[in-house]
Amino acid sequence: MNSLNTLYFPGTDIYSIRQYPIFLLFQTIHLIRPVEGDPEGSGKECSDSFIKSGFCQVHTPCPLGEKRDRFLHLVQDIRNRKDDYASQLSSLILASKSGTATIDEDSEQAITRSLLFPGEQQTTRRQSEKEEKLWQARLVLAIGEILDEEEEEIARNLAMLDDDQAELFKELRGEDEAIEDDSPFAELSQLESKLNAGNTGNIKKRFNGWKTLFLEGNLPECEIFLTTSQDAGDLLLNLYENRSGLSAPLLAELELPGLIGWTGAEALEAAAGFHGKYKELLTRLHAALADFTRQEEHEESQDLNTSGLAVISKEWQAQLETVFPVKLNGRIPVRYYLFPGLACSTLIGKSQPAAAGSKNGLLVVVD
Repeated sequence: MNSLNTLYFPGTDIYSIRQYPIFLLFQTIHLIRPVEGDPEGSGKECSDSFIKSGFCQVHTPCPLGEKRDRFLHLVQDIRNRKDDYASQLSSLILASKSGTATIDEDSEQAITRSLLFPGEQQTTRRQSEKEEKLWQARLVLAIGEILDEEEEEIARNLAMLDDDQAELFKELRGEDEAIEDDSPFAELSQLESKLNAGNTGNIKKRFNGWKTLFLEGNLPECEIFLTTSQDAGDLLLNLYENRSGLSAPLLAELELPGLIGWTGAEALEAAAGFHGKYKELLTRLHAALADFTRQEEHEESQDLNTSGLAVISKEWQAQLETVFPVKLNGRIPVRYYLFPGLACSTLIGKSQPAAAGSKNGLLVVVD
């Protein structure tokens, strides 16, 4: 159904009820992970069920191999000891160099080697710098996910505390317990109200870390870059504007339900059912988007013929209401942007050519 590959950024996992609705739009979403999964399959990633069902495809550029366990142990230390992130990060960066063979540049052997093989030390130094850069990128991404998960857990607990306090006040006033008709989305909105606004600087650091891994990886060409962060989307939009001198044209605006399940299992069942029921509509949507990736570059954004997408968008909204009524499931906006003349991978520095027939990149922002 989906002839276009979709890559999620700058996050490295899909674990939250707020992210699950994106699976309604895409049958397969590619993810970059900072560290490879357990070769024995004993890991308990939150997105395991989506991976096994084919909704997620995971890539780990430059796998850590024998250093994997050491990296995970260090990240677990950060998760458990939150009192001094700065010093822990410093020690982690230093640890990236430990446990490997090093060259004592002051030794007689090293001096002799540098005279006989002048290029060897330079190659070793470049390799060491590359490994350090990748190590730091992995850490930024891993810590970013930890902070996201902990922030959501705190918000959930605060929302539950508000509910408990409201019930207590009712009892103190002697009020009869009314039957509440709150929608599931109203509960989700209450949770989101407790979340702190994302820090743009932190998103940029995570994006740079994600880009470091992306550029080192050998991923399939992904015509669509997908994000659930407006700040991350703005980074890509600004890159395109700085490079082309033009604003990226907005192709279409759709909506998604704000909530499709309180657990991964519920969301997976809902997404699979939706794909089965509306396969033809999704096929038309992706075919229309694929046409835009293959079109010749337009001099003016007004030349873009988006009438077909507008028709599909109206039909999408109507069908969405039958499965996920707005009163119960709410809505979140989806925006499609086109990068005429530039594939998304080229925009962020990938030198390899884009996929055959692909001339333009697509950015999808779900927020």
